[in-house]
Amino acid sequence: MRKNKSVISVDKLTLCYKATRELVDRLNEYNELIDGDDCFRLVRVPSDEALFANCFHVMIKFSFGNAGGIVEKKLATLKTKLRSMDDSKVNYVWLYLENWVFYEVFGVYDGSKCNWLSSVDYIVDELGLRFNNITDLHISLDTNINFAKRIKHAQFSDDYKVILNGTLRSNKKEILGEILHIQTGDQCRLRTLTIYVNPKKQDGLSLKIYDKKKELEKSHKSYIPKWHGLKDKNYRVELTVKNEHLKEFYQWKNETFPNELLMATLASQSQSQDLLFDMLYYFSNRLLRFSYNGKGISIFQL
Repeated sequence: MRKNKSVISVDKLTLCYKATRELVDRLNEYNELIDGDDCFRLVRVPSDEALFANCFHVMIKFSFGNAGGIVEKKLATLKTKLRSMDDSKVNYVWLYLENWVFYEVFGVYDGSKCNWLSSVDYIVDELGLRFNNITDLHISLDTNINFAKRIKHAQFSDDYKVILNGTLRSNKKEILGEILHIQTGDQCRLRTLTIYVNPKKQDGLSLKIYDKKKELEKSHKSYIPKWHGLKDKNYRVELTVKNEHLKEFYQWKNETFPNELLMATLASQSQSQDLLFDMLYYFSNRLLRFSYNGKGISIFQL
């Protein structure tokens, strides 16, 4: 019998910080900034968005191989808006992390793999930035369980009733426009199924369930299966949340937002599992769950 395996990770992250006037002046003036220990540098690149005045690649240096060689890799993109002439205004900067950051090993601490999010606090401290919020967060559950197939079965089964965006949909003939099924195939049969679930009011919250292995074969992101250890099958449940959703989540938990410990928690594969699954479970239930024999169940209980 196949053993079920699931690993949950951050897949995309945009962080917002408050910057000093001095840093913003330097970003406006210079094309390159190098930190005092020469561990990273900011390199100006053209911005393709009119909203931002400055755009820098954050290039991090690390040793490679036994020969002691040094390589440089893009860790993130840092963006700023034009600083207001009113000195009382807060200067914000945004840090967009690269996908590999969440899946490549930075180190192993207390037996737990930690990814390159571990280096963010150092960069932030060197630049004198203060945490403001998480602007955008994607949480991904990679598993050998085909949840898209299970959701499809439950949606069209007389044994289940759909609870979509908190509303029980008892009319089987009602069109459920907030659930989108996309299937692809060859000329013999359908091969893949992707399910999108969105709230009626578009606010950045969304759920995507699909076959990640097919995508990995095209994107060549070999670091993802190395991180989670899934070899044969890789299905994914992917949640997108914004800052306002995270505020709601921590209010629901009756907890304050863990500003200081957040990066360290998310960087650790073992320490992040409970927190990320709690978020995934809470918001997936808000978007889509089912009723079976009068009892509500999540998509993970199908």
